[in-house]
Amino acid sequence: MNYFPIIRGKLYDLAAVTQLVADHQLPNTVTPIIEPVKDIAGVTKATSAMAHAAHPGYVIQNPQVGNYQLLAAPRHLAVLSHTVQPARIFDAQPAALVIATTAAQAKLLPKRQVALVPDEARVRQLPLPHAVYLNDHFTVYPYTDDYGILQDEFYQYAPPSLPGIGFADYPLATSAYFEHGYPQRAVAIHLVYPAEDGTLRLHHFVSVNNDDFANPQAKFFEVLAQLAAWLPFHLDAQTTGTVAFMDAANRHHFPGLGVVRKYQLMHHLELIGRWLQTSTQR
Repeated sequence: MNYFPIIRGKLYDLAAVTQLVADHQLPNTVTPIIEPVKDIAGVTKATSAMAHAAHPGYVIQNPQVGNYQLLAAPRHLAVLSHTVQPARIFDAQPAALVIATTAAQAKLLPKRQVALVPDEARVRQLPLPHAVYLNDHFTVYPYTDDYGILQDEFYQYAPPSLPGIGFADYPLATSAYFEHGYPQRAVAIHLVYPAEDGTLRLHHFVSVNNDDFANPQAKFFEVLAQLAAWLPFHLDAQTTGTVAFMDAANRHHFPGLGVVRKYQLMHHLELIGRWLQTSTQR
């Protein structure tokens, strides 16, 4: 059982993958699927790091969102290798990984095809022994401070109960794509962690003083104070990402919201990979 996160190629998401691979902190149970959306150097850096480390991954050759798909000759190309292979969103061309977006497309897939398919009952009934099931696991609220209403929630079932060879999602996001974010009054950090029953849960750390858009730095440190109090009771949730957050707290350094996103994604990928490794060892 592997995790196949679809990483839409924004700057800090690609930087998270690059750093984890370079630092040998990305478990082999995590197989990133890179969807280039912007013509930025991070596309080359992330895929080059994976190729150099012989880490498994895929690169979508026909992305459906962003402006990368519109360029006749992008400046920054993905690096393919024997481990970093091409993927295609369902069309007439073959690829190592095919992404089917509907049940009708899934029905047309060859049995031996490694495929990412919708997690629907009618798709699960198909004879697809190499299927990876795609879901939107992340709850999206209109406003960041809404995450303070339900601070802890279910994220994923225990691996033995999951179908196929793996599961996929858009980490800390959903399939809906937005080119730019919007200013928010609150600052939040979202961290997955393993529960005692073998499932995966998601905890939201949300700033408190959210009356206006001012002073995101102070709000960031409000969130880190909550994280610092929570981590000693969740030792198995400590990762490279949480170490980076605690280092920022100790140095009283606000790295900017883009880097905050990077640290969250680093934690997300490392922890889920480790969680899957642990479950297979039981």
